Amino acid sequence: MRKQPILLTSLLAFQFAYAKEPEYEAPPLDEVVISVSGYEQKILDTAASVNVVTSSQIHNGQAENNLSEPLNRVPGIFALNRQNYAQDLQISSRGFGANSTFGTRGIRLYVDNIPGTVADGQGQISHIDLPSTERIEVIRGPFSVLYGNSSGGVISVFSEDGGPKNNIQPYFELGSYSQRKAGIKASGLYKNTNYLFDVGDFHTDGYRVHSAADRFNANSKIKFRPVSDSVITFVANNVNLSAQDPLGLTAAQLVANPKQAGNNAISQNTRKTVLQTQTGFTIDTRIDQKNQLLFTPYYGQRHVTQFLAATNNGVIDLKRDFYGMDSKWIHKDQLIGMPLTFVGGVDFNENDDQRQTYQNNGGIQGALGQTYRMSAKNFDQYAHIDWRLLERLALNFGARNSQTNLSSISNNPSLNNTSSGSHAYQALTSMVSLQYYLSEVSNVYVSYGSSFDTPTLNQVTYNSSFTGSNFGLNAATTKQVEIGFKSKLSKSAQIILALFNANTSNDIVVGASSFGRTSFTNAPKTNRQGIEASAQLILPHQFELNMAYTLLNATVKEAYLNNNAYVLSGNRIPGVPNQGLFSELLWVKPNKSIEAAVEARVNGSMAVNDINSPSMATGYAVLNLRTMFRQEIAGGWSLSQFFRINNILNRSYVGSVIVNQTSSQFYEPAPTRNWLVGAKANYQF
Repeated sequence: MRKQPILLTSLLAFQFAYAKEPEYEAPPLDEVVISVSGYEQKILDTAASVNVVTSSQIHNGQAENNLSEPLNRVPGIFALNRQNYAQDLQISSRGFGANSTFGTRGIRLYVDNIPGTVADGQGQISHIDLPSTERIEVIRGPFSVLYGNSSGGVISVFSEDGGPKNNIQPYFELGSYSQRKAGIKASGLYKNTNYLFDVGDFHTDGYRVHSAADRFNANSKIKFRPVSDSVITFVANNVNLSAQDPLGLTAAQLVANPKQAGNNAISQNTRKTVLQTQTGFTIDTRIDQKNQLLFTPYYGQRHVTQFLAATNNGVIDLKRDFYGMDSKWIHKDQLIGMPLTFVGGVDFNENDDQRQTYQNNGGIQGALGQTYRMSAKNFDQYAHIDWRLLERLALNFGARNSQTNLSSISNNPSLNNTSSGSHAYQALTSMVSLQYYLSEVSNVYVSYGSSFDTPTLNQVTYNSSFTGSNFGLNAATTKQVEIGFKSKLSKSAQIILALFNANTSNDIVVGASSFGRTSFTNAPKTNRQGIEASAQLILPHQFELNMAYTLLNATVKEAYLNNNAYVLSGNRIPGVPNQGLFSELLWVKPNKSIEAAVEARVNGSMAVNDINSPSMATGYAVLNLRTMFRQEIAGGWSLSQFFRINNILNRSYVGSVIVNQTSSQFYEPAPTRNWLVGAKANYQF
C-alpha cells in the first residue's frame, strides 16, 4: 500500500498532460423507481415518500466508503457515522431504528432485490459496495407495510448494469488518518450478457485511538436473457472486515480528549471481524403483455467474532446461514376502463445462528462460556392493488400476512435453560392511500398503514440482568398516517413535502447497555411526528441547489419503568436528532470538465438515554467543500480527480451516541477538519 501515493501522483500528472474536455448533459429531474410497488413508476406517480440518490450524487467527489454519505441527502433519514467500523452505522428513518445496537432495525434493506435484512428483521450494510452502485431508492411511511417486518421504511441499493461498451476503471484515494483505498471495476457487454465486477481494499487508522480498520469488498452482477421474454440477474458479493472498537466516551472524557479510546477498550483489545458472502438470482419472466413473474432466491453466510469490554462472555463468535426466496406475480389490466395493477406474492426467509461466547482475557480468547443454537423463520403472503379510479384520482391498497418464529437452545446446563426459548409472532398489516393529481406534474396524497416489528435474535439474547434470554419481548405495532405533496414546479424545479404521524405500542427500546452487551424492553406507547421536505432547483449559470430537511418530534407517550428508572411521558426517544438539514450548492462547467460544490449538514440535539439525563448531545453544523475535474484523452481513456475537505470550519461535535450506556459512555465524537483526494481512470473499448 505504500506505493499508492506514487501511483496517485503519476496518474494525476498523466491525466492533466493529455486531457481534453468531455461533453455536458443536463441532469434529469424525473427518476423512475421500482421499490414502492415492485414495478416501474415515476416518483411523481407514487403515493409515498420516496427519494432517489442518483449515480452522480453517490460518486462525484465522494469517498464512497459509508452508506451515510448518500443517505444524508434523504429527508427523514438520519445516518449517523459512528467513526467506528466495528459498529454499524446508526441509521434511523423517522425515528425508527435509532435504538438498534447491532445492524439496522426497523428498516428493510435490499441490494439488487436481494434482501440485506434477514428473517428476524435485522439488516446488515457492510456488504454494500458504493463504487459499483448506480442508485439508491429510499421509502418512508405507510408503503413500507408492503415489505413486512419494518415500520421505518425501505432502502434499496442497485448496482450498475454493464454495457453497452466495455469499461475498466482503476481508482485510488488517500486522506486524513492514513486513510487509503484502491480498487478496480470492470463492466460491459459480452454477446448478450451484461457484467459488472468490482473489488476494493480500504484502510484507515481512524480519528480516535484504537479505531483502525481494514475492509475488502467485492461485488459482481451478471445479467442475461436466456429467452426473449426472460431476464436472469446473478448477484454475488463479499466483505472481509477487521476493525478495532474504541467504544464510547463519558462527558468528562469527551471534553478532556475526544480522540481517546473508552474505558477498557485497549486493555481488553475490543475489536470485531466480519466475513460475509452472499449470492442470489432474480428471475424475471414476462408471460404476456399483462402478466409478469419474478423469483428471487438467495443464500449467504456470515461469520462475526467480536471482543467486548467485558471479561465474562466477553468474546462472541457468531456463525450465520441465511437464505430465502420471494415469489411475485405482477398483473396489469383495466377495471371499469381504468388502469389497474395487481401485485401478489409469497416471501420466505430463514437464518440459522450458532453463537458461542468465551472469556476475554485481556484481548485473548479464553474458556468457552455459552453455546446457543438460534433460529428465525418468517413466511409472508402479500397483495397490493394500484387502481386509477378516475383520470385524476388513484387508489392504492395492500395487505400482508406475516408470521415470524424465533427460537434459541442453549446446551450449557449451568444456565438452567434460562437462555432457551421460542416465540411466534403473527400480524396482518395493511395500507391504503388516495392520490389526487392537481395537474400532470403535481399531486397530493394521503396514506395510512398499520405495521409491526418483531424483536431480532440479538434483542432477545439478554434479559435485563444479562443472565438469560428475553423471549417475553413483544412485537411493536405501529399505526401511521401521512399527507404529501409532490410537484415539478417547472423544468428546473421539483419539490416533495410530507407530514407524518406514527403511534407505536410496545416499542422495542434499549433497556441497558454494558460492556458491549445490550438488553431490550418494551415501551408502552411512543409517537413520532414531523415534516419532511426535499427540493431540487436548476439555477442559472450552471448552478444546482439540492436540499433535504427533516423536523422530527419522537417522544414517549406513556410513562414506564426501565432499568429501575422511570421514563416520563413527553421524554424524547434517545439517539434521534430533532431536526436535520442537508443542502448542496453545485456548480458544473457546461462541458462538465469541472464541478465544485459546498455541502452543509445540520443535525439537532439528541437524547442519550430514556430518562433524558444527563444533558442532550448538542446539535451541530458542518461545512464540506469538494471539487472534481474530468478529462477525455485519446485511445478510449477518460480521467477524473477529486479533492474534498470535510468539516472545513473544524467543529468539534458528537456524531452519534450509544443509547442507555450504563457506564455513561454515551458519546462517539466525530472527526474535526479532514481531507480526501482521489483519482479514477476509465478505459472504454
